[in-house]
Amino acid sequence: MIGDGLECPLCLSVFNSAAMERLAWCSHRCCEPCLRQYLAIEIFEARVPVNCPVCHESMHPSDVRRIVDNPVLYEKYEEFSVRRALAADPDTRWCPAPDCSFAVVATGCASCPKLTCLAPGCGASFCYHCKAAWHPTQTCDAARRSRAPPPRAPQPSHPDIDHGDVKPCPRCSVLIVKVEDGSCNHMVCCVCGAEFCWLCMKEVSDLHYLSPSGCTFWGKKPWSRKKKLLWQLGTLAGAPLGIAVVAGVALPALLVMHLYRRGPTTRRSARRPWQRWRGPWAGTRRTRRRRTGWR
Repeated sequence: MIGDGLECPLCLSVFNSAAMERLAWCSHRCCEPCLRQYLAIEIFEARVPVNCPVCHESMHPSDVRRIVDNPVLYEKYEEFSVRRALAADPDTRWCPAPDCSFAVVATGCASCPKLTCLAPGCGASFCYHCKAAWHPTQTCDAARRSRAPPPRAPQPSHPDIDHGDVKPCPRCSVLIVKVEDGSCNHMVCCVCGAEFCWLCMKEVSDLHYLSPSGCTFWGKKPWSRKKKLLWQLGTLAGAPLGIAVVAGVALPALLVMHLYRRGPTTRRSARRPWQRWRGPWAGTRRTRRRRTGWR
């Protein structure tokens, strides 16, 4: 607070308290133009739910509805919010028909995998397991191979332009573009929040690139079978050697520290035997000396 006004944490301008928007869940205040621009950027980038620009607390939907003055933008916010909530449900299946954005929550449909979209004017049937068009006479793998497009010849492109590659998210099947600009292979879907590897297209954790999967954090393709075998052999042979090296360095250090801490105690106790043993009358003699002054 500066005088009678408040400073906006986004534009650092001072406004009257009546012109500052207060958020419901974290009570932070920002000016209305900054919050409106911030929400527009977050919604266009599909970063839903939107966090407070000051802290990491999620903004209440009523705050978003009050601040956003564009009906189309707010409709996008609601659509992304619904998709994010449905993507977290493992039984949600999205209709693969073109121009259809409906989803089917199919609970307990693994034994009867045929699903039908109930959207008005759609009625498409698709498979619960592979999430593609229904294939009554084929398995999922056979249908996937039959749908695979034939390999295309590489198109000549400008050497300074790299349009990247397009792959579907392994959880919600949203198409994601990765531009080959040297970025890592750890991807995060902006719609459902799934974390996956760009090389193997599987949902992974932070330890995925340390496992013998063959996927590298910065590489453009997984390791070959020979490299993965060498990595496993090196891990098996290097683990005992690493433990021995750590033990060889840590044990002397612990021994030196132990001797250093026991040094003063050892020096105090390093006396001659007749100096350490005073006899049963030592305390009585000292008392008699203090009382009578006898030497």
